[in-house]
Amino acid sequence: MDIDYTPSKICKEFMMSDSKMRTLMGPVGSGKSVASTFEVIRRATMQKPNKQGIRKSRAAIVRETARQLQDTTIKTFHDWFPPGVCGTYMKTTKTYFFKVGDVECEIMFRALDDSDDVANLNSLELTFAWFNECRDINPDIVDAMSKRIGRFPSAKDGGPSWFGMWGDTNPPTMDTWWYYQMEKLDPVDGVSLNDNGWDVFKQPSGRSPYAENVENLPEGYYDIQGRSDEYVRVYIDGEYGLSTAGQPVYKYFRPDYHMAHQTLQPIVNGVRPIVIGMDLGLTPAAVIAQQDPRGRVLILDEAVSFDMGIQRFIRTVLKPLIIEKYSGSPVIIITDPAGIQRAQTDERSAVDIIKAEGLKVMSAKTNNISARLSAVDDFLMRQVDGDSAFLVDPRCSRLKAAMMGGYRFHKKNGNIDKNKHSHVAEALQYLMLHINTTAEGFMVEKRDVKSVASGGWT
Repeated sequence: MDIDYTPSKICKEFMMSDSKMRTLMGPVGSGKSVASTFEVIRRATMQKPNKQGIRKSRAAIVRETARQLQDTTIKTFHDWFPPGVCGTYMKTTKTYFFKVGDVECEIMFRALDDSDDVANLNSLELTFAWFNECRDINPDIVDAMSKRIGRFPSAKDGGPSWFGMWGDTNPPTMDTWWYYQMEKLDPVDGVSLNDNGWDVFKQPSGRSPYAENVENLPEGYYDIQGRSDEYVRVYIDGEYGLSTAGQPVYKYFRPDYHMAHQTLQPIVNGVRPIVIGMDLGLTPAAVIAQQDPRGRVLILDEAVSFDMGIQRFIRTVLKPLIIEKYSGSPVIIITDPAGIQRAQTDERSAVDIIKAEGLKVMSAKTNNISARLSAVDDFLMRQVDGDSAFLVDPRCSRLKAAMMGGYRFHKKNGNIDKNKHSHVAEALQYLMLHINTTAEGFMVEKRDVKSVASGGWT
């Protein structure tokens, strides 16, 4: 069998991974389904031979509805591996018996759309599974499937040499189970998880110079004219869709452009300051930044607590972090202007408490929400010498979640929602307000800066 297929860069990385749970996410038309189709056959060929010299495996290919399964998933599979050439397809049971050389794989196509379908999986014994357009698949189905893979061949027959499951998808919205899984975030409080078992391979935007599969698409396929902003965001740029609860406050934030690809290191020279924006209250949050000599704002760290007073937060969270990582530079904390007000239970203000801990602190120049938001947007829309003027360390998972839509306008009244994302977002605002208005020489010269309101593609 001679089939001409060369995977694109990200598709290849996805296929070469041995992770037991993987997702390939990208724009429409980027070759995700084809890559997953070949992954089924590739994994079948990689199984070890049994005593009879046959490489046996069994797979399930899942789509949400029967119509989608028939019109897209099965069609794509048959286009590349035609029945009668690569095996036999039983239309009544939607089962493909793939047989080429010493490779035999029983492939079951299934439509599973809700929790009631879990029972349909109970008797399955599989080697691996593929969820086509997995964002539409119920999490209960995914959980049930995870308990069915790795059961064929049986242990007495030698067991599988590899087993697992994967999905391909356009990006889900940020209020879904799939978003939290793919971003390795706790769905309850949004904190970053070291490992939840899922590895995600993200393809670049269709408008990017590195767009994948464009050679197989018609001219103008990714033309944005006449498309809604949300369509462009998800289906062309390959970014997570907006939460259905409202629109994001930071509409210019682009994770592929503003998130650093590696850990950012502070400049330790005893001169260039570390600036910390801080939101006060019983859920204090801090965002730690530094401007580099080029004028870029580097978001180095974040610190967020829950149900903790200012003094305890400073002593047990923020101050140890400063000592450990940033003690070689001058440090200044910028707080909410309300920080100068004395609490009812303590004659000291929050600013007084911070000063008592030996830290330099000052209040932001204003609490005006428009000024605060503009201070952030100003840097989101800038470039310095062709690079983003605003970079966030990949460890800042809470800030990333806030900027990607967790911090959002209320769907009905248009005000900003006060939620778990608000504190770190407001800490950033006080930080950026200081940087935008300070006369300490942080700002890059205007001639080095240009607008990138279009999203950063140059």
